[in-house]
Amino acid sequence: MKTSIKYIFTVLLLMSFTACDSFLTEYPYSEVAVDNYLKNDDEVETAVIGIYSGLQEVVQQEYAILEMRTDNAGTRSGVGDWAQFETFTILTTNSVVANYWKQLYMTIYRCNLVLANIDNVVDPAKKQQFEAEAKFVRGYLHFNAVRLFGHVPLADRIVKEGDTEGYKQAAPDEVYALVESDLTFAAENLPTTAQIPLGRANKESAETMLAKYLLQFKRYDEAKTMLENVINTGQFSLTPDYRTIFYQELGSEIIFPIQFIDDNTENSQEFSYYFLFEQGSHNYATDNMINLYESQPGVSGEDLRYTANIIDQRGVRKGCGKFVTQANNIRLAGNDYVLIRYTDVLLLYVEAVIGDNFQTNDAVALDYFNQVRARAGLDALENITKPTLANERRKEFLYENQRWFDLERTGDLEATITNFMRDQGLRFDKRHLLLPIPQRELDTSKGVLQQNPGY
Repeated sequence: MKTSIKYIFTVLLLMSFTACDSFLTEYPYSEVAVDNYLKNDDEVETAVIGIYSGLQEVVQQEYAILEMRTDNAGTRSGVGDWAQFETFTILTTNSVVANYWKQLYMTIYRCNLVLANIDNVVDPAKKQQFEAEAKFVRGYLHFNAVRLFGHVPLADRIVKEGDTEGYKQAAPDEVYALVESDLTFAAENLPTTAQIPLGRANKESAETMLAKYLLQFKRYDEAKTMLENVINTGQFSLTPDYRTIFYQELGSEIIFPIQFIDDNTENSQEFSYYFLFEQGSHNYATDNMINLYESQPGVSGEDLRYTANIIDQRGVRKGCGKFVTQANNIRLAGNDYVLIRYTDVLLLYVEAVIGDNFQTNDAVALDYFNQVRARAGLDALENITKPTLANERRKEFLYENQRWFDLERTGDLEATITNFMRDQGLRFDKRHLLLPIPQRELDTSKGVLQQNPGY
């Protein structure tokens, strides 16, 4: 896999979970050629599982792109490729950005491999499910790519060696059209959470992701319908203790996790290792973030999410407390990456109700909003403003890679980052709200890919 869009799929990496809670049985590692593989239901399903293996890689360093470029977090050391995110001095050779792009398109390739062979599935129910799973992930990853990079290749098919058309960047509108089509298909055709093991894409995860897409384009009523569908299933509820969400992992609040296993060389994660003091304290809470928690204390003291999310590291209360591993090998952590949880659904519903207004006192929205606040030890409100909702989401989802996309979706990204950078005494050019296209991708494309302005 020498490039991220153009490569021959010679080794299919598969997850081999052994935990009883996992949706996976053990699959052997195999060296397979595309032309001789994916000929029946079981083989196509193996490729579907490979998509989830790809997602494990996508999220390993995503925090640098989505948390450390915001007012939420930075690094303790302020050096190297990582520090480029907090200062908006990202180079085209930044290894984190290059790896993220590669993993996005490698995983999209796996989705397209499944879709190209979907007619080899005999069982109609499985065929529908596998297609919907692949389209959910393909739509989600394109959604990330277009929001972060702007003009990106539209990878709606397998791109073979020599196919320079596959490298061409599409206009954002074209990419968004694919995102909507894929997520809509997934929402209409995936099994519900009750019908498919947790850890594989389900109907409710697709409806939630589609709602985020619709909110970005101010299609509030449609988004509200999607979110009501999820809420009305009755399948989800808030975990009573906020601290346990990320350690209980497969609790009532979780809609779609990307699963990992402690001390498993193939299926563990390493991102939490870099949050440790000794490793540079990535995702180190900013003073701005700490001040937000401390300026809005709870009924009987501080917001209960404060000490759950931000812990002392060497006597300084800035460390990430959300993914403290229990693994014997701290570089082989099993903490799941929770992509979608029920709290997000409730707060997105409030966002849809507010719409283009500044505030709401809608009874249902207040109920959902105050459920979240009550768990955090905060008093109920009788009115919700947009800034209040933004602050609540920020405190609730710290370190969950939501902040950047929240700000972009609500139209507050440029102003928020501009003000934050000014307060840090740092220069900022709004052109850098888009990431650079990695230099190695530009080189490999032989002039087909064009760099974003400002790099």
